[in-house]
Amino acid sequence: MADIILDNIKITVESNDTDYNEVCDHLYEYNVRATNGLLKKPGKDINLYLKDESGKVVGGLFCETWSYGLYIDVFWIADEYRHKGHGKVMITEAERRGKELGCIFAHTCTFTYQSPEFYKKMGYEVFGVNDEYPDGIKQFFLKKKL
Repeated sequence: MADIILDNIKITVESNDTDYNEVCDHLYEYNVRATNGLLKKPGKDINLYLKDESGKVVGGLFCETWSYGLYIDVFWIADEYRHKGHGKVMITEAERRGKELGCIFAHTCTFTYQSPEFYKKMGYEVFGVNDEYPDGIKQFFLKKKL
C-alpha cells in the first residue's frame, strides 16, 4: 500500500513495536478517562492452566477484568482432555475468582467451530451473532451474570 498524504500527515503501514504500543497506551488512557476510572476495576488478570502429571500444559483459560466484568479471552484444552469436566471446573473457578474481585458478569465470544454449546450449558446466554463469515461460520457473543 502506498502512503496516503492528508494535509502534511500520512496514513502508512510502516510501524514498529513502539508505534503499536503508543497507540494502545493512548487508547487505554482515553478509555480510563472516558469511564471515570471504571475501566480499571478490578483490573486483575485471571490465568488458569491445566497441566498433566509431568507438568506439561494441556489447557489454559486467560481472563481479564474491567468495568466489573470478567472477559474470557483465551480458552483451550488439548483434544485428549476434552469432555472430561476440566473445562467446567476451569470456567467455574475463573467465575469464582472474578466474583471475588467484584465482577458482576462474565462475557466472551466464540465461533460455531469452537464451543458455543459449552458456554450455553454453563449458563451463558447469546446476546449477539455475527453471521457474515463464509461457509456458515457464526461468531457468538455470550454473557452471564455472576
